[in-house]
Amino acid sequence: MGRPPLLVFYVSAGGGHRAAALALQEAARARGLDVELVDALSLGPKWYAKAYVETHLLGSGYAPALYGGAFALSNRPDPVRDQLRSALDPSLGKELRDFVLARNPSAVVCTHFNPLVALGRMRLEGALGAPVVAVVTDYVAHAVWSAPGVDLYCAPPGRAPRDLARHGLHGARVAETGIPVRPAFGRAAPFAGPGPGEPLSVLLTSGGFGVGPVRDVLRGLRRVPDLAVDVVCGNRPNLVRRARRYAARRGLNAVVDGFVDDMPARLQRAHVVVGKPGGLTMSECLAAGRPLVAVGTCPGQEAGNEEALVEWGAGVGCDARDVGAELARLRAEGLLAPMAARARARGRPNAAGDILEAIDALRPSRAAGRAA
Repeated sequence: MGRPPLLVFYVSAGGGHRAAALALQEAARARGLDVELVDALSLGPKWYAKAYVETHLLGSGYAPALYGGAFALSNRPDPVRDQLRSALDPSLGKELRDFVLARNPSAVVCTHFNPLVALGRMRLEGALGAPVVAVVTDYVAHAVWSAPGVDLYCAPPGRAPRDLARHGLHGARVAETGIPVRPAFGRAAPFAGPGPGEPLSVLLTSGGFGVGPVRDVLRGLRRVPDLAVDVVCGNRPNLVRRARRYAARRGLNAVVDGFVDDMPARLQRAHVVVGKPGGLTMSECLAAGRPLVAVGTCPGQEAGNEEALVEWGAGVGCDARDVGAELARLRAEGLLAPMAARARARGRPNAAGDILEAIDALRPSRAAGRAA
């Protein structure tokens, strides 16, 4: 028999959770570890997975006010919610439970809160000897992350650990590791602004699901001279076609692509990034030392991310149609270089390795979850 694998669960509601899982996988394999990545939603009823993802995307992408209201109302102790999660767990978590027990993992890591109730219960019951680790993938931590039996929470510095403390999680149960990103982002060359006669290079991203306000941003850029725009639309072929048509009609110096796997290289080429302030997008920009202009910010965790970004001076928030004017201002006032320096100072390019170190420190006490 081989060594027990490191089991990493993500959830396919938003690309950031999977990106964090992939960063952990890359770091673990570099250490010679066996790693298995699993979408937790694949280990349950198909109707539940479909409803979960569609509800998340519809809420955050097309009904942000409703999403933000639900986020705020549920971000507090709620016995009814906890009872509902516990009641649903036996039916929704059985396949996940059987899967984990069959793998006999060395540790279980979750980059989304969804599997935590089932896994924490297994720890408390003594069915699972391996530690369970939650990796918070935003700069705020909602109450749903709190689950009895979880051994350790890894979070970015700042507000997230304070949020976890409000939810009763503090001390040795919280490690300020940062959010895991691929090491290639941290290897980006230091920021160097456009040289004489060189256009400002703008990376416009909409995330893996293509829910950002790409067309509105392009409208805002059409009157700004000396721009070279790299547009990444994610898994939205229709958006790619519409963005290409618009850029061609308006004479924009833009290259438009769908889902890509070379984001570290694209980010290194960019002088500034424009996109929704998801936890992974923001962490990648910080690690690479690139300013982020946050657009299409959804109330809830994205609003918390943007608040941290602006507080650190590593970026700004902006209405999508005003991006052109804002970029012109930042360039004219010489603000991009200091923003980039502050971004790099806040970046945690080695977060994935730090999380693995924290997991190693847990393994001598594999019964810790039962006492949580």
